[in-house]
Amino acid sequence: MEETATQQELRESMNLHLRQKAQEIIDKYGSAITFSVLQDILQDRKFVRYPVNIIYDSARIEAGLFIKTEMTLSDQGHQTDEDSEYVKPADRSYDFIVHEYFEGQSDKLLPLILYHLPTVNYGDIATYEDAEVFASALMQMEQDNYYQLVCDLTDAIPGREQRSPRP
Repeated sequence: MEETATQQELRESMNLHLRQKAQEIIDKYGSAITFSVLQDILQDRKFVRYPVNIIYDSARIEAGLFIKTEMTLSDQGHQTDEDSEYVKPADRSYDFIVHEYFEGQSDKLLPLILYHLPTVNYGDIATYEDAEVFASALMQMEQDNYYQLVCDLTDAIPGREQRSPRP
């Protein structure tokens, strides 16, 4: 009888996978991930499964957040090919709705965008821990240091209350 993986084993497997993906990106694009390099990574379907748009509009973000990820389905999806029974799935893309404070501050925006890439690739199964594991590995930082960087960046948004420590 085959044993079912525990939640902890699944988390560890996902974390290992995310670290491996980060290393593959570093191997291809180099260790100096800049916002310009990020633009290339966002176009690379090996690493980012769906197209991503960055939109600056804090009115669309819940108070206290720095970025919101929204999935969009195109109207051209679910079309049947006349020559087969195959139904083409909807084309998916993602919008990163970013607080305007970060517009024009690519060095500050970079770690925040990296945090949201697991959501694009893995959907709702991606957790905050997955986001931290992936982004910290890609930025070659300790996970706790990366988390503190994100907190510091988001705390700098004018009028925003200080964040509490992570759960």
